[in-house]
Amino acid sequence: MLYNNGARMEKKSGKYGFFSNLRYHFKNLRKWEPVIFWISYLSLIPWTINCLIKDILPSAIVAGLEQHWELNHYLLVLLGLILVMWVCTMLSNMKEEYVGGSRAIYRMHYSKPFIKKRMELDYDVLEKKDFMTHASASYTAIYQGRGINDSIDKLAYVLEALAPVVVYTILLARVRLWIPVLTLIASAGEIWMLKIAREKHSEAHPVLSNLARKLAYLSNETMETGAGKDVRIFHMQDWLIKKYANNLGAMNQVYNRIHRWYFAYHGGSAILNIIRNGAVYSYLIYLTSKGSLSIAEFVLYFGFVNSLSVNMCVVLRQALAFGIISNTFSSIREYFDTKEHRNEGSRLPEEEVDAMRKAPVSLELRNVSFTYEGQDKPVISNLSLTVTPGEKLALIGLNGAGKTTLVKLICGFYRPTEGEILLNGRNIEEFGREQYYSLLSVLFQDYTILPVTLKENIASCKAEDIDEEKLQEALLTAGFKERYDRLPRKGDSMLVREIHEDAVDFSGGEKQRLLFARALYKQAPLLILDEPTAALDPIAENEIYMKYSETTLGKTSIYISHRLSSTKFCDRIVLLEDGNIVESGTHDALMAQGGKYAELYEMQSKYYKKEA
Repeated sequence: MLYNNGARMEKKSGKYGFFSNLRYHFKNLRKWEPVIFWISYLSLIPWTINCLIKDILPSAIVAGLEQHWELNHYLLVLLGLILVMWVCTMLSNMKEEYVGGSRAIYRMHYSKPFIKKRMELDYDVLEKKDFMTHASASYTAIYQGRGINDSIDKLAYVLEALAPVVVYTILLARVRLWIPVLTLIASAGEIWMLKIAREKHSEAHPVLSNLARKLAYLSNETMETGAGKDVRIFHMQDWLIKKYANNLGAMNQVYNRIHRWYFAYHGGSAILNIIRNGAVYSYLIYLTSKGSLSIAEFVLYFGFVNSLSVNMCVVLRQALAFGIISNTFSSIREYFDTKEHRNEGSRLPEEEVDAMRKAPVSLELRNVSFTYEGQDKPVISNLSLTVTPGEKLALIGLNGAGKTTLVKLICGFYRPTEGEILLNGRNIEEFGREQYYSLLSVLFQDYTILPVTLKENIASCKAEDIDEEKLQEALLTAGFKERYDRLPRKGDSMLVREIHEDAVDFSGGEKQRLLFARALYKQAPLLILDEPTAALDPIAENEIYMKYSETTLGKTSIYISHRLSSTKFCDRIVLLEDGNIVESGTHDALMAQGGKYAELYEMQSKYYKKEA
């Protein structure tokens, strides 16, 4: 499915219709920005008055000259009309200024629920192709598309222009009905030709986007210092310039075809205007020459015809954006409609869950299999494993063995394709999502450090909610307290230099201790470490794992690593290969067994000895 500016490129708008989306927009606009709502749609009154006075003013001038008004009366009428027109213009300009400055705020009202939805959705939903399509379209609609702005601007413009259209149609029909009918038909013809030209432009959009990406890539490569070496050594200059010229020429050909359609539109519009104006003006001149119309009335109706045409074109031109507006809100609403399979509330008695938080827990995987969406081969296949309360278990294996997938299953991020996972004998599907997450503390390989204070990063909450005693205990246990105390601002030190110029930075090992302090502060009974030290050298990793071993007494701990030497301290080691358990036991027992584990251990030991 293709999207442009956050809206579908095909004609069908999907789940929600135009009027449903219109109600959704009006409801939100009135709730979030009531001032914009009211002034946008009440502004049609001064706009209509202003349009009429612009046409009446020339006619009043001619009527005054024809009827020989007294100077005072003449000036009073003209100044009165000009004053009313000035007031109406000022009100319209004030509306434009206010709406123009505030519509970005209305757009951002959609940003908060968008972010909230993305953070609260089940993790596995984030990786589904349909959701990613909806999320991408919704993101574009909110942050980059024009549909939300158009919903404020163009809908208001349509109403503003439609009111004068109705008034002019009634007034001109009093002369002859065919005059407004011909004017409306000519305006509709203009917009129809514009619509065709725009559709041809839209059809070329994928081709133009592809050519633009190629040109951007070639342009960027010429500025990259890394590519500069290859360009010079292998004499790629002429080849790159030729490629650039070919793509630029192809883009120019596409635009030439598009321009021909727009030229046809402008030419057709000119012909329609000649036909309309010729017919209407000839008839008005005929009536004036017969004495059926005064010169002042001729000027008045002459202006009405022009204004009817202009306002009708505005109505139809703005209406062309209705599809984008509707599809934009469809994209947003379908994203918000994404279903979750985990419940939001608590399903187990809170007393039972609270008791689990205070003691080590058991974990059992019964015949668990898992296959990723769109794949035939399972990543985890009929795996059974029991971790006893307080046990330190190491899950090891080479890359691709299924370790990280297994962690995501244990965390409840994925649901097993087959089998079940139990915590203290309870299927984890019985827990409320927040209940279950409160029992886990995980150090992931891909961690996140937020641009807030150090202590807020560790406690994962606002400064005023931090338990200082728990914080100090976590720092001490994680071996990070000394570094923490040496900082001039201690816990109030800001992190992430990309955001804060005065932010502090830490070495790889220090970051691991910081993240370990975060895990300990949570005081969850099940601790999982998913290769958090993969970026460190083997010696630094071993030191940190030894620290983990000393400080995780009283917790059920699972350590995931592809380095076998770092997990010798664990009570049990499980070797995974292709999503299956191939060996299980203590380090000494597995070495004595002389199997796969012993072979891999010896290979890694030789490598690390050479490296040292």
